[in-house]
Parts: sequence; C-alpha cells; structure tokens
Amino acid sequence: METRVGKTLKRKTEFRKQLLSIPKMFIFLVISLLAYMFSLLLWTKSLKGTAYSELLDTILTTNIMAIGLFMALGYMNLKFIIVIFKSLIKIMFTVWVVIIVQFSSLDQIEQNAWIVLSAFFFVYLEVLLDINDCLFQVKDDFQIPKLKYVTSTFIKDNSISISILCLSVINSALSYFIIDLLKAIYS
Repeated sequence: METRVGKTLKRKTEFRKQLLSIPKMFIFLVISLLAYMFSLLLWTKSLKGTAYSELLDTILTTNIMAIGLFMALGYMNLKFIIVIFKSLIKIMFTVWVVIIVQFSSLDQIEQNAWIVLSAFFFVYLEVLLDINDCLFQVKDDFQIPKLKYVTSTFIKDNSISISILCLSVINSALSYFIIDLLKAIYS
C-alpha cells in the first residue's frame, strides 16, 4: 500500500517526465518539419526549368496545407474524428470533387488543375493519417536494441513527427524518380 508521501512523489516524478517530454517532442517536430522542407526543396530543384515549375508553387502550398491539417488532427488526439475525417476525404475526393469539377463550367485546363491539386491534398493527407495509424499499431514490447530510447512509447508519443519524417523520405525518393522521368520525357 502506498503512503500519501509516496503518491505525492510518484505524481511529481510523472509530472516532471511529462514536462520534460514536451520540449523533446517539439524539437523532434521541428527536425521532422525541416526534413520535410528539405524534401520539398529537392522537388523544387528537380522541377526547376521544366514545364511543371509553374504548378510547383501551388503543389507545395497544397502539401504544406495537408501537413498543417494533419498536425491539427493528430494533436487533437481524437481517434473517432480522424476516422470520420478519413472517410469524408475518401468520399469527397473519389466521388464529389471529381463529379463537381467534371461537370463545372471550368475549361479543361482549370478542371485538370483542380483534380490534380485536390488529389495531391487528399492523397498526402490520407498517407500521413495511414502512417500515423500504423505507428499506433506498434506492439507495447517493441524496442530497437541498438537504440534504447526507440520504444513503443517513444513511437506513439512522436507519431506525428515520425509520420512527417516518413513522408519526407518518400518525397525525397520521388524527387529522384521525377528527375529520371523528366529526362525520359524530354529526351
């Protein structure tokens, strides 16, 4: 049986842990956002001077908006809202956005731009949410032997930052494929 003094000490210790974990999470988030910006810089470098460079600003803005919305949804920490939002995204993009844009009075170029930009936004947001869900499925006894601090608790606490880092790696890899694809198209 714990005494009152023991309970107070335990509460203070847990409070200190929580207080110290916030700066760690913030630093890790800043690092992941910097890595993401670097991956977008690789895109900019890959598409510079091509016919697609005009679209790049809008695509980058759309990606940054998707990251911002993902962070807002993730830090709310309401699983039900995230599931509802994912379902809304799937229905909205696969059905309504395509139908509305196709039957709108916009000319063909504007229709294509709307479809491409909404696809970028919704797909990137859905990928981030899926990666985040996957990180929450890590077993409780998970630990990397060489990196003792990478535990299931660390992964779950920093799932938003890790998701953004994973997307940064995907973007970086895609930037190299974009270069090869553009060389093949323009050769």
